[in-house]
Amino acid sequence: MADKSLLSAIFARYGVSLTEEEATGEAGHAPREAILLLLANREISARFDAAHGRTPDENDVDELLDIYEALEAKKAG
Repeated sequence: MADKSLLSAIFARYGVSLTEEEATGEAGHAPREAILLLLANREISARFDAAHGRTPDENDVDELLDIYEALEAKKAG
């Protein structure tokens, strides 16, 4: 299960804010699935587009997951 605070942190690092409700809503999923579901959300996708000038793609999913896993390891360490 994904950590909602880490989900919020990785999206913030990407210039996309998440509401508490958005992060909490997907935290019950595995991290990659949570990221995919969040990026599929129209409002979050629009925020991503506003921040990056494009819609999110698979490379963004991979990069967000890498950041998530690095923060998770640091938190556990």
